[in-house]
Amino acid sequence: MSVIRKLLIQGVRSFDPQNQDIIEFYAPLTIIVGQNGCGKTTIIECLKYITTGELPPNSKGGAFIHDPKLAGEAEVKAQVKLRFNNVSQRSMTCVRSILLSQKKTTVTQKTLEGALSFDATATEDKVSISSRCADLDAMLPEQLGVSKAVLENVIFCHQEESNWPLSEASVLKKKFDEIFAATRYTKALESIKTIRKGQAGEIRIQRTELKHLEEKKAKSERVRVEYEKSTVAIHEYKTRIDGIQQQEEQVTAQLESLAGRLQEYMALNTTVQGLKMSLDEKIASYREMESNTRVLEVSDEELQGMGADIQQKIESQGGDNQRRHGERDRLQQQLGAAQREIDDLLSEIGRLQAARDSLESMIASRAATIAETISAVSLSSSNSQDADCQAEDCAAQIETRLSHAEAERVETRRRAEARERELQAEINAVQSQIYDFNNAAALSEKRISSNLLDIRGMKEKHDALQPDVTSIKRTEDELSSEKNLLAAALAQDSERVYSEMAKQKRLELVGLADEIARLNSEIARNNLQADTRAKLALRKSELEGKQARRDELASNSELAKYAPSAGQDQSRSTLIKSAVDAKKQELAEWNVRCKDHTSELANKKMRLDMAEDAMSKKVVEMSATEKEIYIECSGGEYEDTVSAIQSELQAALEAAGHYKSASSMYKAYIQKVETDHTCPVCQRGWSNKADEDKLVSKLKLDYTSAPTELLQLDKEIKDYEKQLSKLHGLQSRARELEDWKVGYKEQLEYQINELTRSVRGLEVWVKDSEEEMEKMSSDLKSLTELLAKSDELEELEKACGALTRQIEMHEHELQATGSIKTADELQREIASHQAQESAVRRELDRLGQEHIIKQKELGFRQDNIRRLQDALSELSRQADERAALLVRIAELERANVGLEAEGQVAREKAVAVGPQLQQCTQRLADFRAEARGQESLIDQRVRDLTQCKDQLAMISREISNARAQLSCTAGEHRYTGRLEQVQAQKKEQQERMLQLSARLDAIVTELRESERIAAQLVTTQREISDNVRLRANRCDQERLDAELRDAQGKQAQLESQLSQIYDDDGNDSDCEMDGTPHKRRRDGSAAGPGRPRGGVQLQRRRDVLHAQLSRLTSERAGLQGETKQLEDQARRLAHELSTDYQDIEQLFVKQL
Repeated sequence: MSVIRKLLIQGVRSFDPQNQDIIEFYAPLTIIVGQNGCGKTTIIECLKYITTGELPPNSKGGAFIHDPKLAGEAEVKAQVKLRFNNVSQRSMTCVRSILLSQKKTTVTQKTLEGALSFDATATEDKVSISSRCADLDAMLPEQLGVSKAVLENVIFCHQEESNWPLSEASVLKKKFDEIFAATRYTKALESIKTIRKGQAGEIRIQRTELKHLEEKKAKSERVRVEYEKSTVAIHEYKTRIDGIQQQEEQVTAQLESLAGRLQEYMALNTTVQGLKMSLDEKIASYREMESNTRVLEVSDEELQGMGADIQQKIESQGGDNQRRHGERDRLQQQLGAAQREIDDLLSEIGRLQAARDSLESMIASRAATIAETISAVSLSSSNSQDADCQAEDCAAQIETRLSHAEAERVETRRRAEARERELQAEINAVQSQIYDFNNAAALSEKRISSNLLDIRGMKEKHDALQPDVTSIKRTEDELSSEKNLLAAALAQDSERVYSEMAKQKRLELVGLADEIARLNSEIARNNLQADTRAKLALRKSELEGKQARRDELASNSELAKYAPSAGQDQSRSTLIKSAVDAKKQELAEWNVRCKDHTSELANKKMRLDMAEDAMSKKVVEMSATEKEIYIECSGGEYEDTVSAIQSELQAALEAAGHYKSASSMYKAYIQKVETDHTCPVCQRGWSNKADEDKLVSKLKLDYTSAPTELLQLDKEIKDYEKQLSKLHGLQSRARELEDWKVGYKEQLEYQINELTRSVRGLEVWVKDSEEEMEKMSSDLKSLTELLAKSDELEELEKACGALTRQIEMHEHELQATGSIKTADELQREIASHQAQESAVRRELDRLGQEHIIKQKELGFRQDNIRRLQDALSELSRQADERAALLVRIAELERANVGLEAEGQVAREKAVAVGPQLQQCTQRLADFRAEARGQESLIDQRVRDLTQCKDQLAMISREISNARAQLSCTAGEHRYTGRLEQVQAQKKEQQERMLQLSARLDAIVTELRESERIAAQLVTTQREISDNVRLRANRCDQERLDAELRDAQGKQAQLESQLSQIYDDDGNDSDCEMDGTPHKRRRDGSAAGPGRPRGGVQLQRRRDVLHAQLSRLTSERAGLQGETKQLEDQARRLAHELSTDYQDIEQLFVKQL
């Protein structure tokens, strides 16, 4: 058994936080006696806290710890220490500490680390076990050998919680359970009932699961059969699709072969047309050139030799012209340089003349300045000296005067500084006396201020105390009133009244407890038939649930529609099952029709996609062709553009012939005029040479400009021929574009529109069908659910009849035993008595609370009396302190009077010395003003002399610079000055310019004659070039004629081959597969079974193959759509077999 030996308390409630109070417990009993509020309950609270770690119920806000305000501290540390012997009689010590901190507006409580240790013995040292609060809470009850619940509720129970045995039933049960660790025996019975009910529900669930598994097993068999059928159909469809794909590949290969032959034929046709057009153009060009060109009757070698000679002469003449141009440019550059040099010399002459005028002006200004300086500063002057010597003598005299003035200024400044130092020393001595007097006065004032501050603080403290008679009287009256109230409360004898009422309530509790015990004994008797009663309660509960479900199903309006009529043998489930089978048959028929229309829709969509694809490709191709033709034709029509270019080419050829004939005519006219000196038209002469020269010049100008115009026209002709060649290359594509716009585009658009209308109609029908099928599926689902509910209703009716019979049997068995009440009825009576017991206990608790409140009120009165007594003591202390403050204030006021007298004497002495300081300061100011006046006169004289000196020196420097500028360069002795030298250089440059101008005129004359000869050579060279082009055109005609014959032969051979192929294929292959008639030729004749041209034959064969390919593609698309539907169905069925119906056989066998 454990024993408590000593308890140490410090800083808890009324226990002093500075001292430790130790309480020793004696055996076998320790009695603690004291007045109210002395700390008896605190000892019990400390024992409970040290052993369990739980604070008392009224300790919120730090109330368990000593108040820091009463202790006059910011923090108070509370400590509880317990020494005891544990269950093994080993001495142990436990320490717990709490810190309470007082802040401005809040109080903070903090639990510190504790300690649990074994005390030292003669053989063992002190051992610390733990310092964590949680470990202490768990380990102390173990060491004491008492549970925490017993420590809290029994041994160290607080007086405010001591009436817990009178608490409500639930609270009381919880307390006893914690103390005795007991449980109610009825829990076992309730557990058995719960288990049996759960097992019955599990059996029903397992039976339902077995029925569900049986249905799933049958459905899985149907799904497996349907999956096998779908797999076989998918294999057959894929085989048919592979065959159709092989046929499509064969047709595609034939189309590619036809495309190659058609392309070859069209290429040969385009080549023949192009060669014919090129040959016609060459012939027309040759005839035009021949009519406008003078043909030279020489061989090709001689013509090339003439061209080479003319080219060599042109190159030689060009070299001479280039050399003359260079000479002309060089002379022009030299003339420009000479002109710029003359301009520079003219500028320099103007500048030198300006400098000479400025020199004369500066010399006159210097003479005037010297005269003004001599008269201003009284210098000596000699008229025999020249101007330069006179200026130097004047500058020397000014320099001497400046040195004398500077020495006088230094001496004056030295004497002034010495006198200023003497006067300043007198002022400093007077200021020192005044500072001493003022310092003494300030010290007195500072001490007076300090005393005044002390007096003010004491007066404030005195005013704050003010323990007047009224306050003391009021406190005494409050103390008397509190004592009277305390006496009245004690006279009421509330303790006796509380004891009598509590005794009455406890008697009521005893009576209710006896009644509850009687009912429990009756329950014990009824427990002998617990099995039968449990079965009865279980059957009634099950019957209520099934009846509720049966009523719910019977109230269903849908089920009511299928209720069998009077005299009808079929049940409700049979009628609903017939409706389900009819709905399934209807849904299957709709599904078949929907599949057919879906297949047709897929076929139509495939054909529509192919037609739209062909349309888009053809539109892109034709757009590119139209754009290319538009670019080449510059926005105009093809035929109009070709006609316009041919017209412009013809006009250019005519203009070229005109210029060639005009050039020959102008040449003949010029030769006629120069030889006969007569007009070449009217054969008359001229009256003067000028008219003849004027005509010759005009003819030569026209003749020399003709080659340039011919070159421009030749370039234009080549451009026109190039454009015409490009347009001829686009001729076949332009015709194809015209055919596209006229007929083929409309056919494709009509076909696309028809297919689009068909697809839209089928989509609408399929959508409506899907909605109808969805509605039918929803109806089928509703009927299936209704069938399940009907089956469930029939089973529930059977189960309710069986349960009713079992309940009647159990009730008869219970009536035979003589027992009247059931366990539930007895439990309800017990609950009623327990409620009455709880009400009595609450009333008892209320009485206890009221008693506690009255006890607290008595304590509150006692605390107020102690507080008022402390207040009277504090008022007496404040009165004594107030008297002492008045004595100290009087002493300080007397000291201030003496200090004020001393300060006044010092200030009077300082005022008396003040006039002497002002006199010294005035003398110093007068002396400084006189010294500054003398120094200013000397400075003015120095400034005047310096200004005259600087002005004279500046003028002399400018005169020297001007003379240096007007003098000749070093080593030049021919001229008196720079001005005469520059004028001579200008004259030399002008003479040189005249020579260069003469040479330039001669070079220009030679250059004009050379250019005239070069123009004649160029004309001759152009005639030779025209003859060379004419002969080259004739060679091109021969080459084009040979190529045209070769291409026509290949075209004839290809047409022969195509005719042979057409005869082999027969007439039936020229028609489309759907029985449409033959296509018509461009001229309107039918492409019948005769021998059509190769291109038309290939196009007809290509159309037939396209129709066959379209039919095969449509058929394949339909089969692929059906295959996809079957694959989706098979995938869905396989997923169901692998997920929903996986291991269904094993599950069914296991459940069975």
